[in-house]
Amino acid sequence: MRIAGFVASVATALILHAESTAGTPAMLPDTAGKELWESTPEATQPPAGMPASYRPVMVRRPQPPSGVHVPAPKDHADSNEQDGRADFNRNAPLEPTAFGFQVRGAPYVQGIKSALDFNQQSALNTGKDMAFDNLANTAYKPNTGLFDPEKIKMPYETNRWWLNLVVENGIDPIHPYPYMVKCQKNSSIVGFPKFSAAQNAMTSSQVADWEIGDAAGSLTNRLVTGSDALGVEVTWSGSASATMKSRFYKGQPFVTFQTGSMKPSLKTIHAILKVDLLGRTVSSYGVNEAGNATKLARQMVEAPSLTQVTLNDGSQWLIASKPPITWTQTGTSQLVSQDSGTHTGFIQLAHMGDKPADNLNVLQKYAGTYPIEGSVTYAQIQNNQGIGRSADVLMFYKTNTDDSSVSTRVYQADSVPASMTLLSFVLPHHVALLNQTAPLSPGLSGYRSAKGPLTAVAGNIITYRQPLESVSFDGAQTISSSDKDAIQQQLLKDVAQSTNVTAPDPYFFGKGIARIARLYQIAMEIGDTGSASTLGKRLVALMTPWLCAKNNEDPLKYDVFWGGIVSQKGADDSGADFGQGRYNDHHFHYGYFLYAGAILAKYDVNAFQPFQEPLNQLLRDYANPSYVDAQFPYMRHFDPYDGHSWAAGLYTFGDGRNQESTGEAINAYYSAYLYAKATGLEDTADFYEIVLNMEATSGKLYWHPTTAQAKELYMEPFVHNAVGVLWSAKADFATFFGADAEFIFGIQMIPFTPATKLLVTPEWVKDAWCPDGSCSGDMKVAADHANYNGWAQFLYSAYSMINREQALPLAMKCAPDDGNTLTNVLHWIATNGQQKSS
Repeated sequence: MRIAGFVASVATALILHAESTAGTPAMLPDTAGKELWESTPEATQPPAGMPASYRPVMVRRPQPPSGVHVPAPKDHADSNEQDGRADFNRNAPLEPTAFGFQVRGAPYVQGIKSALDFNQQSALNTGKDMAFDNLANTAYKPNTGLFDPEKIKMPYETNRWWLNLVVENGIDPIHPYPYMVKCQKNSSIVGFPKFSAAQNAMTSSQVADWEIGDAAGSLTNRLVTGSDALGVEVTWSGSASATMKSRFYKGQPFVTFQTGSMKPSLKTIHAILKVDLLGRTVSSYGVNEAGNATKLARQMVEAPSLTQVTLNDGSQWLIASKPPITWTQTGTSQLVSQDSGTHTGFIQLAHMGDKPADNLNVLQKYAGTYPIEGSVTYAQIQNNQGIGRSADVLMFYKTNTDDSSVSTRVYQADSVPASMTLLSFVLPHHVALLNQTAPLSPGLSGYRSAKGPLTAVAGNIITYRQPLESVSFDGAQTISSSDKDAIQQQLLKDVAQSTNVTAPDPYFFGKGIARIARLYQIAMEIGDTGSASTLGKRLVALMTPWLCAKNNEDPLKYDVFWGGIVSQKGADDSGADFGQGRYNDHHFHYGYFLYAGAILAKYDVNAFQPFQEPLNQLLRDYANPSYVDAQFPYMRHFDPYDGHSWAAGLYTFGDGRNQESTGEAINAYYSAYLYAKATGLEDTADFYEIVLNMEATSGKLYWHPTTAQAKELYMEPFVHNAVGVLWSAKADFATFFGADAEFIFGIQMIPFTPATKLLVTPEWVKDAWCPDGSCSGDMKVAADHANYNGWAQFLYSAYSMINREQALPLAMKCAPDDGNTLTNVLHWIATNGQQKSS
């Protein structure tokens, strides 16, 4: 059974609370059986009936996975959308609206030149008519009972990390690291996940450590009321004027709730052992260094009250409130405000980690400051001597302590506002790249995510320098004359035998045309213009029914309900085309189309011209670089905080979002980069190059760890050199379509192109193959098990980076996957493998 098989039961899981009784016991039983969600290593297993061996045609995962509740083909009961949107005017100049609380055009950072202005229409948006017909109906429509339709409008987000809030009934948890949060109609649950490792998975147990709500029961409804580049806003309302609001961002030590005319209540499934009201001093608050009496006075007035709570599971929590709340314990497991009247202000919850006394010194200094807007700036590419090509990436947070009279903050890049500073966490891949931002010393101890330990930093702007490794259409190394001869001979065979594509679905069809486009590129690279001409004509013939004539078996349609391009079969059946109709894997699927388009655009502009507009729109579907596009959301899959994409679409998962195939994510942005270069969009190409390298940086660390990195990130005994599926709250050494090791390694590398070098490195291959026999050698064992099939060919191709002499004959002995050819194998090894000895 796969992970998603647990989701249906999670959606109806009960949140258990300790019974309230008089007095406070010394200890209550542990919380076994009271988990809100517990991921398991058994969850991602081959689906029933699928053999654990390789199939001649590589099998992609059949999402939605078994066990996930899929609504019948009808509207949600509380949705205001109707079926009659087929007449939606997709070409009308819709007025783009702000994402709830964020004005998309703000804030900016002075002194930083952005690689691309996302607040303008993209050059990909030519204003021409939609190339695809409107989708007449879909089995799954937006549930406007879960979000405010006045603030959030089409095109809708479909793959963000917080999607569980607006999918199905919206009750499954989201994961703003280091916490788990569940947003119910009348309250919010906050948990601090506990991670544990097994041989083939790192999982998390998430309990309802705290439930915050209104003691009078005045909150009865919750809606998602906004989002921005980094976070999401949820608002609770109900009778009278009681409200509660939270803006959830990843990497925040405090989970903050803004209260309005409500009587706060905090419940826990644990027993409360101790409640301490903490004092605040000027020195502990860190403001006596300011030398500014006005600032000092303002900060002392604004300082929240702090309460430390000890629970019977051994954890300690810090509760900050402003105006100050005097908490009274009711029974064994509830705190309520003993103050008269209602509360309007904020409440913050923070787990105190594994060293509460030390962490308190840091937490109390920064309590009271929280983000209210988040944005990301991708700076222009630089080429600095001694550093090489790079681009700064800035995550900017506007906080509650900024001047409230200014709606649009404009900050100097090298300064922060004269106000309290934001405390945040960064992920492991950020730490080595931090630029103008430094880890706190002393920092915070005992916080982690599914991507490993978290590191504390302070500042409203977190800046890191993303190194850029150049890629192009051609291979990385010059092809020797002997290799060129071998490639030429194999190319002639493949042109005659490997140019048929019959797949009816967008994924396998995309792989097929990308396979031909690779042959086309290789032919041009070695100077075989005759073969290139034949391959170009074949591409045109294959792509025309899909992109121009629109008479293929499974046509692509513009989805007027969500704002995207989906396959007709995917829209009709959530189980068809790997969940494509519900926005699974669009970057995987359309990345292959864009690669074929990029090759045509580079070498035959006349043949390319009829395909340009539909390809522009496919690229806008999965990697739209504009906030103001009325037809497609901004960068559908990419998560700038995590530095990688989320593949899962409109499905609910207890462990949050997931991505399986990092290789195909790399291919998506590589293809976008090549396409922008080939069509003369240099600024757009620069942006895609930055995103491509960000995806590769995260992919190398989190999906392709060395043994030492795996021990640190995922904890022993998980020491594999590959992660098959990475979730918001767990990591699996498995795939959605099988648990064989060759599947896990292979799906993380395909397709093999010049961009694969960004993800597959000699250092990693050496660690994973372990040629000296000093370790188990996961990849070598996997290759042996695959027995010369297409999966083995990928692994032997990677092995060529450290031992070309052994790897080449082994790779050539394998039967290629449907997206690969022997010509491509020869070319990749010739341009990326270990150099021949002279």
